[in-house]
Amino acid sequence: MRNLMKTTLASLLSLSLLPTAASAYTVGAPFPGTVTAATYYSSGSFHGAIDLASGDGCGYWGVETAVQASLAWTVNVRTTARVCNGNGSGNQNEVRHTFSNGYTFRQWHFLYVAATSKSRTCDRCQVGDEGGTGNASGPHTHMQYDKSGTNNTAWYSGTTKGKFLARDQKVGTVG
Repeated sequence: MRNLMKTTLASLLSLSLLPTAASAYTVGAPFPGTVTAATYYSSGSFHGAIDLASGDGCGYWGVETAVQASLAWTVNVRTTARVCNGNGSGNQNEVRHTFSNGYTFRQWHFLYVAATSKSRTCDRCQVGDEGGTGNASGPHTHMQYDKSGTNNTAWYSGTTKGKFLARDQKVGTVG
C-alpha cells in the first residue's frame, strides 16, 4: 500500500511538470542558420541548449526573440563593444523571459544595437545582431530553457547539430 501511494504521488508530480496546451509556446529560429551545438558539444561535454549560427559572421542583422508569443522580455546588456569571439563568462548580452512554471528561456551572445537597450513585451522583436559576447568561440545565438540551474533539453527534441533552420522554423516547444 505504501509503495502504491509513493508511485501514485510520483506520477501526479511528473504530470504537473508537463506543459499544458494552454501554456505551451513554439520556439522559432531567431534568424536563418545552422545548429552548431545541442545537448552536447563536439567534445562530448554537456551543453544543454541550442546554438544557432548564420554562417555570415559577426553582425548578421536581426536576432529576434525566439519564443513565438507576446511575452515580457528582460534585456541585460553587459557589453556594448563589438564582440565576436568571446570576452569572458558573464559578459554575454542576454534576453530572457521567466514563465509562471518557474522556467526561464534565455538567448545569449547578441551584439548591442539601438533596439537592444530596453526590456519590453513583444512577439518576435529584434534584440540585436549576431555576435559572440561572453563565453563564445564565435558568433551565434544560444537558446536555453532552464529552472534553478538545471537545463531542460526535452523542449528541442528532434533539433540536432548540423540542421539548417529558416527564420521562424520550429526549434521546439516551451512553456
